[in-house]
Amino acid sequence: MLSLVDFSVKQRVGPLSVSAAAGQHIALLGPNGSGKSSLLLGIAGLISSQGQVELEQQDIRQWTMQYAAIKRAMLPQRTAQLLPIACYQVIALGASPLNCSASAIQSAIEQVCLRLELLDYLERDFSQLSGGEQQRILLAKTLLQVWPTLNPQARLLLLDEPLAGLDWHHQITVLTVLRELTQQGMTVLTSIHDFNLAVAHCDIIWCLQQGKLVFSDSANQFDEHLIEQVFRLKTIRSQAEGQTVFIPWRVS
Repeated sequence: MLSLVDFSVKQRVGPLSVSAAAGQHIALLGPNGSGKSSLLLGIAGLISSQGQVELEQQDIRQWTMQYAAIKRAMLPQRTAQLLPIACYQVIALGASPLNCSASAIQSAIEQVCLRLELLDYLERDFSQLSGGEQQRILLAKTLLQVWPTLNPQARLLLLDEPLAGLDWHHQITVLTVLRELTQQGMTVLTSIHDFNLAVAHCDIIWCLQQGKLVFSDSANQFDEHLIEQVFRLKTIRSQAEGQTVFIPWRVS
């Protein structure tokens, strides 16, 4: 279980108290600047924070970087431009904290890339890809770090806008893979802007507003009133094949 108690990042987030069970996919929603990235970085132990942040009843911030890299992985919103190297080499960086054989890493890379439809990209120059293609490669690198056949000790996956720049097909592909990881006990926390994808593909929604947690409940409890309160946007709530869909209408 992931547990936050009076957790805060100075001038950015909190204090807030919330928890997530193993095997849950939590969508992190909120307007731009609401503190989503700071919350993810704080949970990962990559920036200074106050209060408690525990994974499996252990304080993440007390872990060595090596041990933390085994237990959790994070895809940041912004990644420094990498050198012009093959995509295979970029993805393989995800396994660098792990003590695994070359054959095990190669097998896991093939598994990840098969699921993300990236097998044809492995020999391509990363620097020559489109933004959406680079995002998928970086996501593959992050997934490799926690891939169950390579790292069965991993428990937490933190993703900051992993769907940015992806078309609908690849957004659903990514969300399907994340669902499979949660079914194997992984806790996944994903920053996302699409209400409909969050409701359809995630179990729980955490919603931030100006650094405060204003909603933490089952995805099916998320509604148009909260959208208007937090995002100043009126929406029309509809149903399509049993699935709730929010249609943007106008700024409130």
